Amino acid sequence: MSHAYKEVSVSPGQAGRRAPFATLAAAALAAALAVTAPATAGRLEGLGTSTDVAERALRDHPLKTLDGKTLTLGSLQGDVVVVNFWASWCAPCRRELPRLGGLQSDLSAAGGHVIAVSIDENIENARRFCRAHGVKLAVAHDGPDGLARALDLPHVPFTLVLDRAGRVAYATGGSDERAVANVASAARRLLAQPVTAETDAGTTR
Repeated sequence: MSHAYKEVSVSPGQAGRRAPFATLAAAALAAALAVTAPATAGRLEGLGTSTDVAERALRDHPLKTLDGKTLTLGSLQGDVVVVNFWASWCAPCRRELPRLGGLQSDLSAAGGHVIAVSIDENIENARRFCRAHGVKLAVAHDGPDGLARALDLPHVPFTLVLDRAGRVAYATGGSDERAVANVASAARRLLAQPVTAETDAGTTR
């Protein structure tokens, strides 16, 4: 069974869809705040699941890229990864993706990745949007009942920054220029940290 996700923008007056996993008030609050996820927290703020469950799903869930390849975020351990959940019907997502394309260009030389995960039910909607708008980053199609469901996301867009060990270091439901700048700052801070034996070994939970 598919689930509808609320479309959230930090600007007032945006049309939205019903949030299946959180009240509208909670979704609006999550969208307005960009939060750093404490490493020791039992539950990640903004997500409806525990830290352990979320990070296991992020590590192991197979994603299908638009060119038909299979990708797991766990295969990128050792690098810093920005994961953005979006949909072609989501107006804030459509405005945000070009900014994330610029971030991909900025981070790639330092070992960073930006992965945009479409929750569209139909992969062709994601393909058409990416072709029409010249999206310049890795895009996977996972549908509304895949990783987004496993994380119990309250809305889209939603962005996570994973450190080199695959842990969630930062999360935000914002999509404006300031929110993307905060994501970029979080990713750069992580990229500037020295690689440790833990990340070299690809430590997982």
